[in-house]
Amino acid sequence: MHYLNKAGGTTRLVPLPCLLLALAIALSGCATTRPPSNKAISRIDESAGYRIPGGESERGEDVLLLAFSGGGTRAAALSYGVMQELRDTLIPTSNGSTIRLLDEVDIISSVSGGSFTAAYYGLYRERLFEDYEQDFLRQGVQQALITQLFNPMHWIRSGFSGFNRTEMAVDYYNRILFNGATFNDMAKNGPPFIAINATDLGSGLRFTFTQTQFDLICTDLGSYPIARAVTASSAVPVAFPPIVLTNHAAQCDMSATEEWQTLAQLVPETAVQDRLVEGLKSYRDAERRKYIHLVDGGVADNLGLRVMIDRVEALDQLQLQAPRNTSIRNILIILVNAEVNPERLIDRSPGPPSIAATMDAVTSAQFESYNRETLDKLRHLLGHINQRSKDEGLPTRVYFAQVSFEHVKIREINKLLNALPTTLELDDIDVDRLIVAGRLLLRNEPDFQAFKHRNQGRLAPGAITEHALCQYFENHPSCAPHAPEQEAAED
Repeated sequence: MHYLNKAGGTTRLVPLPCLLLALAIALSGCATTRPPSNKAISRIDESAGYRIPGGESERGEDVLLLAFSGGGTRAAALSYGVMQELRDTLIPTSNGSTIRLLDEVDIISSVSGGSFTAAYYGLYRERLFEDYEQDFLRQGVQQALITQLFNPMHWIRSGFSGFNRTEMAVDYYNRILFNGATFNDMAKNGPPFIAINATDLGSGLRFTFTQTQFDLICTDLGSYPIARAVTASSAVPVAFPPIVLTNHAAQCDMSATEEWQTLAQLVPETAVQDRLVEGLKSYRDAERRKYIHLVDGGVADNLGLRVMIDRVEALDQLQLQAPRNTSIRNILIILVNAEVNPERLIDRSPGPPSIAATMDAVTSAQFESYNRETLDKLRHLLGHINQRSKDEGLPTRVYFAQVSFEHVKIREINKLLNALPTTLELDDIDVDRLIVAGRLLLRNEPDFQAFKHRNQGRLAPGAITEHALCQYFENHPSCAPHAPEQEAAED
């Protein structure tokens, strides 16, 4: 992550973690800790609270799942473009009318930068298309945070009240985006379910803001602020201290609940499953785990896909139990992957790379490796479901559409998009290009087109055309990010 310092008409990138780490060291001797504020519960009601739907789609015969990756404003803008395209894509209904594909979405799983888009839509719905660009995408969010950070008044407040960098971010996001809203406010809007993901620093596992997860620590999710969840989801380690939850596990008994019985009886088949099960069980030990420290969700799953894998596995089990009774006809998963592969300069010099360059390369390698493993797992699962449906003559078809810069074949555009930094502040033209890229990449994604063809999908009247979108990629032989790759002879 970087700090964008604009001076003299130019943009200079300074590593944000370096700035924050230096200040953290300077203030560490006088800082106090602000106590966690999550509200304890004494009884678990599995029929209440903000929980991922357990059965079939609430929207009919289609299950539509979205996953928004991390990547700062780059991820937020790319996912916003995808939401625009879903808004402008229509499919017919059984009664002869049409419905927007956006209105068919069941779950949005998000990580880090993608969580801003997901949470904003979860709270405000259509306002996403009216206010989100001005409220967030085109705001100097990172510059505002840095300015506050170096304000001496913040140092005083931090030293005496525990108002650290993370609390500063929570306060700022509340003011510009969330206005004190809680998960109860989000739940009132109904589907889609918004699954905001962070990482439990103590276990290294994914932590999803659902009542089911909060049951394990006897905490009420409904009263928990959205701003704190989004801050946890995007709290880059070192740059921002963790969001902390008190573990109230001793204050409620969940031994008789269905979710605990399922967890207790689960027999892991792999080492990964064993680690996950033991990690979930560990929350019930409030003596050993008095506090839960949450950081950027990208540490555990930078794609936000693990929630989708869990959901599809549940649907698969539902179909196995009653294959002829299921009403599911289509399962469409859309991954908005803002991962970049920038050109690295360390291979051009015999000298040792800088600490920042080394950390960036190591972190990127770890993320990329885990991302590939996650994608392989999902593709294997979806292939299995499609094959069984075909063999047994079932109507269910699964589609996986990936919006990714990997699919941008025009070299100049690919290089341009992959060079965009992971920051919370981008130039307006870069925001424009990312929104356009999200729309074009989804519109021309093969599985998305196959889903539209099977379901007679079409663009809404007046929807922006590819020709109009192309203005943001002028001066290129072909402006559409999905266009065929140019021949090497053109280099």
